[in-house]
Amino acid sequence: MNVKSLLLGSAAAVAAATGAQAADPVVVVEPVAPNYVEVCDTFGAGFFYIPGTETCLDVGGYIRFQVDFSAGDAAPLSNGAWGAWTRGHLDITSKTDTELGVLTGNIQINAEADSNNGASYSFHDGNQVVLDQTYLALGGFQAGYFESYWDEGLVGEIDDLSGNTKFNSIRYGFVADGFIAGLSLDALTPSMVKTQDMYFDGTTATHYEPAINALGVSGRIGFAAGGVSAKLDGGYDTYNEEGSLRLMTEFEIGPGTLDIGAQYASGWNAYANTGVSGFGVASSTVFPGTSGTINGSYVDWAVAAGYALNVSDKFTVTPAVQYSHVEDSVWVDADEYWQFGALFEYEIVDGLAAKLNLDYYQADNLPEDNLFSGWFRLERSF
Repeated sequence: MNVKSLLLGSAAAVAAATGAQAADPVVVVEPVAPNYVEVCDTFGAGFFYIPGTETCLDVGGYIRFQVDFSAGDAAPLSNGAWGAWTRGHLDITSKTDTELGVLTGNIQINAEADSNNGASYSFHDGNQVVLDQTYLALGGFQAGYFESYWDEGLVGEIDDLSGNTKFNSIRYGFVADGFIAGLSLDALTPSMVKTQDMYFDGTTATHYEPAINALGVSGRIGFAAGGVSAKLDGGYDTYNEEGSLRLMTEFEIGPGTLDIGAQYASGWNAYANTGVSGFGVASSTVFPGTSGTINGSYVDWAVAAGYALNVSDKFTVTPAVQYSHVEDSVWVDADEYWQFGALFEYEIVDGLAAKLNLDYYQADNLPEDNLFSGWFRLERSF
């Protein structure tokens, strides 16, 4: 058999096989396109698909109108003070599912208008547009400018158990079965770690401030199970070589939630509460409720508690209390003070809430120095 005969035989065999299969129906398998609507729904309500990509996007935020007021012997102005303030907050989040986990990007921007802009005193920072947060994340890894674990607080509005809470950071967090753990490296700005001599006597202030930023290390461990949760936060300021610890607990009790927290600082550091209330000090910038710095003074320990009572599906009342002990209070006549407050929240309609917050500050050994302050807020969230 020569090559020609072999080729002819092979061709005939192929033709016969083709003819035998000609009667079978031809089935074309179309590739199934992924349902990106369902994919985006897995990230939560509000995410929508960006055509031509594999990315889901969510656009949210809020519009807040607020009136602040204060009165009392320790108020910034002897005849009391008030101001109106409005903020627009825009929150844009992108998410993509990858082989290494969910890839996230976030940008948050605040635009604010202050009725006391340019005045000698204001409850806020005047008219401004600022970057509130922005970060990227892949799985448990996160990097950018964002709120640390120390930004979280108790129910209500009076607890003050931390110092600086927002940094340029690199963080890794782990969450599973009610357990949470995380470790962060924080860039502490010079203003966060400096101490300062105030000049209430007319002399020039002395600043003890580094030339560049310093490193901070912070972290959290915690758990949540059966209506009970606990979180232990730690922070160490390498410039001042001092640190802070904070414990926050939460209990679901009756028709509400009870929160209890405590904070300890070994010394002046970026994570400690250095916005000490200036009871007995004639200053227009340092008084209860503001973030003034008084001669290296800081709260070395404090305890706080609050109970959020759900009166109805739309109405919540949260009474709260805090005791703070001040260390190195050279310029402060009071080395300890109490804060009492109540927050009233009412949901007018879905996405629109009204809030009234009332606070009272009292120096433990200065009964004549007190401060009554608060605010009324309308907020539209979306």
